[in-house]
Amino acid sequence: MWFVWLLGVIIRGVIWGCATNAVVNNKGYNENWFWWGFFFGFIALIVALTKPECYSSYDYQSSSLLSQAAQEESGKRMLRNDGWKCQCGRVNPSYTGTCACGLSKDMVDEQKKKAEEERKKAEEEKKSQEKLAEDNLKLDNLKKMKELLDVGAINQEEYDTKKKQLLDI
Repeated sequence: MWFVWLLGVIIRGVIWGCATNAVVNNKGYNENWFWWGFFFGFIALIVALTKPECYSSYDYQSSSLLSQAAQEESGKRMLRNDGWKCQCGRVNPSYTGTCACGLSKDMVDEQKKKAEEERKKAEEEKKSQEKLAEDNLKLDNLKKMKELLDVGAINQEEYDTKKKQLLDI
């Protein structure tokens, strides 16, 4: 008899858990609410139903251009009010710590910081390569001038003047 009762409780919990999880996922959240529904049943379902919808302002689900413009403006307004944009493209309000895709604001900020550091490092490397190429060009020109001096095409004074120009002395 107790086995049938236990089986019934488990089946009831699975049904409430699946229903609660489905409601949360349909509202745009990427969270697992199964266990809340499993243990708390109807109460968890009511809490899930009261959660606000979490859809990106950049999810163009309707084909109306006016609706798309309104969604874009809503996203811009959220960003002006200390909102944050996730890598998936969703704009989240400032009080939301985790995007519907599952990334937290801290993770997004950390990834942005790493990307900025990599960009700066690449920029410094590019400047270093450009400086090296410029120095090599100056040395090549100096070698050519030396060859002209050795052949007698220019005199020592012209060579010294050009050398000062190339070496910025």
